[in-house]
Amino acid sequence: MMAHDEMALSSPARSLWGKLALDGNHCWLPLWMHLADTAEIMNLLWMHWLPPHTKELVVQGIVVQESLSSAKREMLAGKIVRFLAAAHDCGKASPAFVIKAKNVNFGDIVDEITGKGLPVEVKNQALAKRFPHALVGEAILERHGVDRSLADIVGAHHGKPLESKDDLGVAPEYSSITGIKDGAWKRVQEELVQYALHLADLSSISGITLTVPAQVILNGLLIMADWLASDATQFPLIPRDYGIMKMKPARERAEQAWSGLHLPEYKQFASDCPWSQLYEERFGRQPRPVQVHALQVASQMKQSGLMVIEAPMGEGKTEAALAAAEAFARRFGLGGIYFALPTQATSDGIFPRIEKWIEHLHAGVSRSIFLAHGKSGFNEVYNGIKLHSHLYDEEDEKHADVVVNDWTQGRKKGLLADFVVGTIDHVLMGGLKMKHLALRHLGLVNKVVICDECHAYDAYMNRYLDLVLSWLGAYDVPVIVLSATLPPHRRQELLAAYQNRRIKKADCIDTEVISPYPLISYTDGENTYQDLPEPSGRKRVVHLRQLDEDNLGDTLSELLAEGGCAGIICNTVKKAQSVAQCMEMYFGEDCVRLLHSCFLSFDRIRKEQELRDLLGPQEDHRPDKLIVVGTQVMEQSLDVDFDVLFTEICPMDLLLQRIGRLHRHNRKKARPSRLREATCYVMGIQDALTFDEGSTAVYGEYLLMKTRAFLEQRLILPDDIPRLVQQVYEEGYNDEIINRLAKETNLVKEIDMNNVRQQYEIAKAQYETCVEEKQHKAMTFQIKKPDAQRRDNLLGWLNAPKEDVSGKRGEATVRDSGNSLTVLVICKKEDGGLYTLPWLSGHGDERIDDVPDDALAKAIASCSINLPSYFVQNWQIDKVVDELEQVVLDNNLDSWYASHWLNGELFLVLNEEHEMHLLDRILVYDEKNGLWSYKEE
Repeated sequence: MMAHDEMALSSPARSLWGKLALDGNHCWLPLWMHLADTAEIMNLLWMHWLPPHTKELVVQGIVVQESLSSAKREMLAGKIVRFLAAAHDCGKASPAFVIKAKNVNFGDIVDEITGKGLPVEVKNQALAKRFPHALVGEAILERHGVDRSLADIVGAHHGKPLESKDDLGVAPEYSSITGIKDGAWKRVQEELVQYALHLADLSSISGITLTVPAQVILNGLLIMADWLASDATQFPLIPRDYGIMKMKPARERAEQAWSGLHLPEYKQFASDCPWSQLYEERFGRQPRPVQVHALQVASQMKQSGLMVIEAPMGEGKTEAALAAAEAFARRFGLGGIYFALPTQATSDGIFPRIEKWIEHLHAGVSRSIFLAHGKSGFNEVYNGIKLHSHLYDEEDEKHADVVVNDWTQGRKKGLLADFVVGTIDHVLMGGLKMKHLALRHLGLVNKVVICDECHAYDAYMNRYLDLVLSWLGAYDVPVIVLSATLPPHRRQELLAAYQNRRIKKADCIDTEVISPYPLISYTDGENTYQDLPEPSGRKRVVHLRQLDEDNLGDTLSELLAEGGCAGIICNTVKKAQSVAQCMEMYFGEDCVRLLHSCFLSFDRIRKEQELRDLLGPQEDHRPDKLIVVGTQVMEQSLDVDFDVLFTEICPMDLLLQRIGRLHRHNRKKARPSRLREATCYVMGIQDALTFDEGSTAVYGEYLLMKTRAFLEQRLILPDDIPRLVQQVYEEGYNDEIINRLAKETNLVKEIDMNNVRQQYEIAKAQYETCVEEKQHKAMTFQIKKPDAQRRDNLLGWLNAPKEDVSGKRGEATVRDSGNSLTVLVICKKEDGGLYTLPWLSGHGDERIDDVPDDALAKAIASCSINLPSYFVQNWQIDKVVDELEQVVLDNNLDSWYASHWLNGELFLVLNEEHEMHLLDRILVYDEKNGLWSYKEE
């Protein structure tokens, strides 16, 4: 007899094992018990954790012949959920699985099962691997009349659906492995299917099918439930001789585990605060027009949709998105947000703002949060939440309880937290053929997805974003896209992608009509609309001047004669380092700061914070004179305010982003008299058709030519932003561009004009080829669109090249940044000892004699840096890796891999002069200039 009120199973069925202890204590879980545990925890997830929006997606995804009321349809959905969990491991009732017990010293179990009349003799172990228990389980369900749209979910519960129906079709022919045609095994498999129906309170599952969105969500939920039920700390294994009547009922076991998990249960995160008071209550100030309109649109949309908010830098798009997210969540039943940004730095920068916003939601409600990027362990604010996981003070009922839940940590589970802030990579990976993709989709479907700085993505990343938008549209997930400089054609692509449609001719941009600005575009069902907020009234006049780089020092000396803070933005690290050294010769080291991507992580974080403190909106620490030289990291990562700006030419949208750091804040104290007019000096233009070699390598000639053609001497911001971006990124301006370029270089003769046209057409063709190649390359590891080929099941959904794209490789795959190699930096002194860098905070110049303890290992891991591009070219990156692996072996650093902070890392081991030989170069690192190299003589 089985324990308590479980359905009676035969003795052979009860003898099957589901889980075995590997620590030698001979504990186990019978298969029937693991199935019941999984069904109960799945039910708790369905009832208490899953947001109404996601549940409704599943409910509406059930296809049955008879008409069902809403209540009956929801009840049926709950039963299907329990059935899938109760049947997910039915494939373990097979010879190939049972015999595995012998490999872990549980031969007595195999003997007992054999003694119950179930033959266990697998002669071909290699062939047995072709039929894992997930595949056998799917085959069993199909043979018992379960539609493939449900059976595929069971077949995919270890992260990947079956690649082909061939193995599924031949599974019965290998009955000595699968048991599907053997009489005794067949009876036990039938019992387990009936047992699953019993646990789900279903008489039959035949005639029921699911839509693909519902399949993916239930696949993700089943993976989550199986992981929970397989956790021996929550569902303890039992001794083999444990009396069956002593076992707790599965429901009691699941409820006990649930209370220990502390997963925040679903509660609408948007409070009942009246919309008219929301901005003041959340952010402590009255809203600007674009913020008001964003909230109005979101609160009035009939269906979930995509909202694109285009507004100037500093206009409050972040607050507008958070307010709109509250409206979406309240209306459509979402459980949180994913706030996606282009880089780790921008993610870190906005994280405290998101945390503060969450605290002003429901008072006393527990909300889990996750910071989704590879360096989150070094974010002090996030670590503060980890160390104090209950920030809510019972005596202070004004704030929500922001927690970091232990279970929802890590690359695969992090997106299951209620609120996630992170890089856009984790959204883009929703379109990647990778194991456990359904779990990532589940995390996204539960949320409002916000994509900030959308103009920062190239053609490769855009291809992934469009694909993910098509899936989010199929899931009816609200998405908010933010940008200050979005090309009009890109806006149309985003809207069309979400609606899973091709761009119509009517959608094409009329180059004679300039898009209004600010602008809110949105979908509502199959229709698209636009809302036109009034400008906030804040305008700036910016003067543009061309400058020969040779005159930079003299020009700055004149402009800063009375003091002031200047920014210089270069397009390459090498150029920034060179310019910074030149500026030091003019103004002295104390007046110059350098910031770029080739600093150690902890150095860059410290330098960025110093610049925020010096040049942010506050007045008290602003220096009398300062020159900051940097690269693209200054376009988005920093809230800094310069009195004057110098920049190398770059594409127009990025140039406008850079200008956004000029006179960014209103100052109570007047700026120096020579700098009271906002002026940006543009460098790197040799003539209209020739640009600095580094700039061309980064951006190509085509966009630089178009930007050069439309540079003006006087801009009115934000009024001119949409026109300038449209002129550079939309078709239809070619003749005007050629005329402008020719005029700029005084080439007005017909032969000269032809030369300009020819060079421009060559640059254009190169650009278009590059975009096409990026888009094609992006397709290598992409899943299909949700409506592709009228797919009705998950079979072959994640079929991909054999190359693994999980973990860090997955994040790299959704960016076309070429090869990159991150290393950690330490020092080796003349005594032969290994040391940390002298200026490493808290652990400076510390000798490392053994495997570092956790604190020291974390400090070493903060000394990470990307090698310069020279070392990661395709033709020599393998040589670099080989040399660095030898460095690991020569210094016995492989023993450090015992630390999770250092596992698998490569190292630069610098000498006392902080140099190291690599390939044919000498790498040098110093605290002031970062990493650079020179050719060995």
